[in-house]
Formats: sequence, C-alpha cells, structure tokens
Amino acid sequence: MSQPGQQKSKELKIVSKQVINPNVINEDKRKLQLLHIIRQVNKLTEKSIILLLYELKQKGIDLGYQFNVIGNSVFSPMIKEDLTSLLYLGLIENDPTTKKISISSNGLEVLDKNPLDEEFKNKLLQAINEIKTKILAFDEEYNLKIKSEMKLRRR
Repeated sequence: MSQPGQQKSKELKIVSKQVINPNVINEDKRKLQLLHIIRQVNKLTEKSIILLLYELKQKGIDLGYQFNVIGNSVFSPMIKEDLTSLLYLGLIENDPTTKKISISSNGLEVLDKNPLDEEFKNKLLQAINEIKTKILAFDEEYNLKIKSEMKLRRR
C-alpha cells in the first residue's frame, strides 16, 4: 500500500504502428492472386467474390482460403480480411451505392509490377469463364435484395 501523501503515477506509452505495410502485397502471393481475380471479373460485391473463390476452389484452383458453408451461404473471414487490407492500401475500390468492388489504378500498377505465373492466369481465366454466369446471376440477385431492403427502410 502506498503511504498517504505519496502519489502513484502511471506512464502511458503511445506507439504508432501501421496496420498493414504497402510492401506486404509484394510478398503475399494470395493477395496478388485475389487482386488479379478482381481485375478479371471487373465489378462484384463482396459476397459474390467469396462465392467465386469458393467455386474456384471446387474447380481445383485453391488459393488457400478456408470457407464456412451454412445452408446456401458461403462465408470466409480470411477473404474478408484480405479485401479489407486491399481496400486500406487503396488497391481496390468499393462503390458506395452499388457496394461493388473493383480494382483501382494503384492496384493495376501493383499487378503490372508483380506479374503472376502465366499457367495460373490461363487456368484461372478458363475456370472463371465456366462459372461467370452463375456468379453474375448471384450478384444481381443480391443487388435486388439490397435494393428492396433499402426501399423498405425508407418507408
């Protein structure tokens, strides 16, 4: 116990740390591959990107993401974290009205500086072409659902 008249003081240390370093993208092959996929599909919602990556995994293109499937919903915290990192770095953009994610000009520069394996790109393009209609249909269905929810909130 402290004696009367003496005061205890606590020191507060503030250390600033960057959440994610921009150079991390050069070393993280999975984030580069995700960036390339976003470039290939142009604009999709986050849920559609997760479904696309799940479907790619079913086709044999595994980027190392773990998926949770509950009913008809597919979810992956790892993908959400990577998308957040790419948004933070400014490599992808999120349209506030449509909630669709697209690659930014900075993201295009990063992909140009860090080219991916041609064999992977060809295999990926072929698989995306096979499942693109399913993903686009899911994306449109999701957009209609969001629009109807927004109309209900306005009332």
